[in-house]
Order: sequence, then C-alpha cells, then structure tokens
Amino acid sequence: MNAGEQSRPAKKKRASRASTFHVVTVVWGKAYLDLFLDVCVPNQCTAGNLGALPPGSRYRLLTTPAGADVLAQSPALLRLRAFVPVDIVSLPELALPTVSPLARMTAAHCRALADANEPGAALIFLNADHFLSEGALSAVVRLHRTGMRVIATPGIRLDRDAFVGALNAGGAVRSLSSRHLVALALEHLHPFTLAHMADAPSAASAPISVYWRLPAGMLVRSFHLHPLMVDPVRRDIVPKGTIDGDYVARCCPDHDEIHVVADSDELTLFELTEREGATTDRRRGGISLWRAAAMMSRCDDLQAAYWRRPTRIHGEDIGRGWEIVERRAARFAACVSASRRFGAWLLRCPAASSVCGSERRNSRSGSGLAPSRLAASA
Repeated sequence: MNAGEQSRPAKKKRASRASTFHVVTVVWGKAYLDLFLDVCVPNQCTAGNLGALPPGSRYRLLTTPAGADVLAQSPALLRLRAFVPVDIVSLPELALPTVSPLARMTAAHCRALADANEPGAALIFLNADHFLSEGALSAVVRLHRTGMRVIATPGIRLDRDAFVGALNAGGAVRSLSSRHLVALALEHLHPFTLAHMADAPSAASAPISVYWRLPAGMLVRSFHLHPLMVDPVRRDIVPKGTIDGDYVARCCPDHDEIHVVADSDELTLFELTEREGATTDRRRGGISLWRAAAMMSRCDDLQAAYWRRPTRIHGEDIGRGWEIVERRAARFAACVSASRRFGAWLLRCPAASSVCGSERRNSRSGSGLAPSRLAASA
C-alpha cells in the first residue's frame, strides 16, 4: 500500500442483505395493550402476514415490566407463538413519566436495532395500533427479495373506537383484503386525517400530508411515511428521533433501494387512534400551498422524494375520475416543491402568518398567485 492509499479514508462497511426479520412492536399502557392483544394480534396472525415470514424470524415485544406481565399471561400470545417465536423485552425506562412517550419509543427502537445487529435481521416496525391488510407482510418479504432495503407506506389514522366497533359488528373479522379494509376505513377516518384533506373547511396549518378524497378512495402525498420494513445498509446508524424522521435516509442512503407503496392493492396499513389522541392546529380554507412549502423546507431529500410519489388508496377499481384528481394533485405538489426554498423564510418571518392568511383573499381578488397555486383543493 503506497502513501496515497494509506491516506484514504476507510470505506464504510455495507451490511449484507438480511435473510430473516425481527417484527418489532413497542407497547405499554392498558389502552394500547388491550388494542394490540384484542385486535392487532389476530389481524397479524394469518398466512399472508406473520405466516409469510421466513424461518428464523422473530417477534420482539418491547414493553414496561408491568406490560411484560400482561403480555406473558395473555392467551393472544399463544396464538402469536403459533406463527413465530416471541421475545418479551422488559424495559423499565419505558415507564419513566419524566421522559416523553416519543423519546421512550425512540429508545426502544434503538434497542431493537441493536438486538438485530448480531443476527443481521431486517426489521418490520409495527406500532401497537397498526391494522394490516391480508398479505401485507407477504408483500414486504417479496419486495425485500427483489432488493428493496426499505418499504415505506402511508399510515393513515382511523377513529379507533368507531373502526373496531364496525369490525365487531361485522362478526369480529380481523383479516380483510386490502380493498375491503380500505372500504371500511374510509367510513371511519380520524379527525386528524380529515384535517389533512385538500378541501378541508378546517385544515391542518402544518400539514405533513395532503389527501384528495374520491368516491371510493384517497390520493395521498406525504412528507412522512412509515418505514414498515428496514434492512439497514449502515447498522451503526441509530435514530436521533422517531423512525420516520431522518433515520431512513442515513441508514439506507441509496434511494433506489427504498420502495414507496404506490397502490393500496400492494399492501395497506392504518393507525387506530383514539378520537382525542391526535390533534393538529387548524386554519380555514383548505390546505395551504405556502404552509405545505414551509413543512417541506424542514424535510431531508428523501422526505422530499416521498412527496413527489403519490399513493392510491382505493376500495374499488380505479375509475376515470382519478385522472382528473391526480393531475390536480400533481400541479399542487410541483408548486409546493418549487416553493420549498421560501419555506424556511416563511417559518422565520414574523409576517409569514399574514402572508399565508392572505392566500384566499388574493385568489378571490385575482391578485398574487393563481388559485391553482394556492390551495390543494383548487
């Protein structure tokens, strides 16, 4: 080795592709434990979900000491273990009331990632309130075999009690095809989701996603997608915050290895949220282009790429009406992307609120930007 070669920085090691999976769920508190055991475990225990995982895969449940006792005594765990070996990991730090729930969740995910390093397993991140379409995990395994290191998908919030009530009224069925699941979900959207509709009368003032509603579906564009599966290229990287932040871009830097679910027929995932469990500040008059641009200015390049890749969520065949909505959504998305460079100024400038607040007045009076460039619903 010559002197020039000696001075070169060492190449970062690229992890080999995983052959097994660790399903990771962090759960604590009675409400989440009950939901997970009564609804989510039966939903996952099917041939097309946990039954599709390759031999050697495991289910990792990270919880508080009290949660570990509840899980160990639950009959639902016997059903879970019939599909995959289960590890209950007791983490006392999850019970610390002085630490925020999100920080506790991040710490637990860091532990799960560390535990997956030695066996070289990929990770499937399922929240305790996630409800999957039948065959969702089978699709994850199949996409991973094609070379995908990350599967990213929208996690649209549903009204938990209304959705579970509808499931129970229908015979407590927990396994639904994607289209049946979407059809039911559209009847029980959470107020947080409704606030992100393009034409919402009272819309999110800091939108992380925009949804365009159709008669039997939704078109989704989002800055934040749930990393359902991650097979890290860089196993030395750990999340600094929640796993839907910049973690994915740092641990899997090649965007060509990141699959964004484009159609709910591939797989579908919904979050079952208590009606009062997620709130957002609101403003009148639909989703604002400028406020979306301000949110985009906070995104890394991968999150900006997510925004440019829409997802169709549908309970019926795609009809002619989709083309019109998709063109409208594409125009809005392009305008948001073009305005991204102004977003940081809008966040810092004291006059930003008045600029954003004047959008509708300008569109009605004909001044400023054209209406199609101002609101997602235009």
